[in-house]
Amino acid sequence: MRTYDQTISELPSGPQAELVVSRARWRHLHDDHAGAAADLLSAAQRADETTDSAWAGRSRRAVRELAEELGQHILARQSLEPTLPDLPAWSKDELPPEAIDRLNGWLSAQSWADRETFIQQAYPLLAAREGRAALDLTRALYPEATDLSNLAAVLDAAHERGLDQVLEELRETNARSDLVGEWLATPTWPEDLEFLRSHPQLTDDPHVRELLNSQWDDPASRQHLGILHLTDCLPVPDVYDAITDPTTAVDTAMEFVEQDRPDALFPLFLASPALMQMPFITPYLFAVHTVFSAAPRPEATADDNGPSPTNLIMEAAAQGSEVQRGAGAARLRRLAQHRPDHATTLLHLAATLTTAEPAPTPQSETASDAG
Repeated sequence: MRTYDQTISELPSGPQAELVVSRARWRHLHDDHAGAAADLLSAAQRADETTDSAWAGRSRRAVRELAEELGQHILARQSLEPTLPDLPAWSKDELPPEAIDRLNGWLSAQSWADRETFIQQAYPLLAAREGRAALDLTRALYPEATDLSNLAAVLDAAHERGLDQVLEELRETNARSDLVGEWLATPTWPEDLEFLRSHPQLTDDPHVRELLNSQWDDPASRQHLGILHLTDCLPVPDVYDAITDPTTAVDTAMEFVEQDRPDALFPLFLASPALMQMPFITPYLFAVHTVFSAAPRPEATADDNGPSPTNLIMEAAAQGSEVQRGAGAARLRRLAQHRPDHATTLLHLAATLTTAEPAPTPQSETASDAG
């Protein structure tokens, strides 16, 4: 058994728990009831150690199933009794079938309206001590079922603020989520524009932007977050022109630089991904953006999280024509006049761009010049 323990010790705790359960069952079948009880306790401890919700759930359910099996055997139950105080509640507490049916009603609801109806009808039972204990036990056995945690959060909020208020808040939240989902699902940009015009709450409600930001990994959500931020500084039709026409996107970006609005570049990048793949344009705009974000320095160091403004402008210089470099440098010099706190860096970039070589790095930057 020592070799067995050494072998499984190299595995994550979830698989360890299941393998120890298998050994406990083998011991039980071979009348080693004390060994089975000891393995059951060990498996429960390992199941509680795993941070993977899927493995935690399946290993805990395996432990509980074996605990019930041992409890039905007289000799095994006698060996198990001394370890019962040390076993976690999820392995031994009773879970009434009616409580499982009730929670399945929540999990099977297909819409928020269905779930709201369910909560209104079942709330007295769910909020009772026995109902909440059953929910907590089920959550421990099915930690991968995140909707059970959502139900627990609703019950906690209702206990603090009252059920009616919480349901009203959730109704608004889900209506907002549904509206954003409809907007993201529009098949064409003209329809996307019309949907935004028809639903002004998309631009007026700050929670919409919070929702889109929470879905950052979704490209459509990022793009529409950029759209909303751009509506703060551009007419809505102009925003969509920049999305659908790369040339317009470039013109808009250069106007932002010209008009001392570099903060608008990032939402434009989000709304018009085409700007991310253009020779000269992409590194030039990123150089400007980087100057005004997170205290950039003219030269990159090993500790930098990304290219420095100088490296980006050198890349732009290598990709651009003489006309592009000259016009870009002129914009940087004009921007420096409006932003004296960043003037040293901007003039350095302008000099680098026109010479197509790194200009001498400023010997020092003031704290304000570093952004």
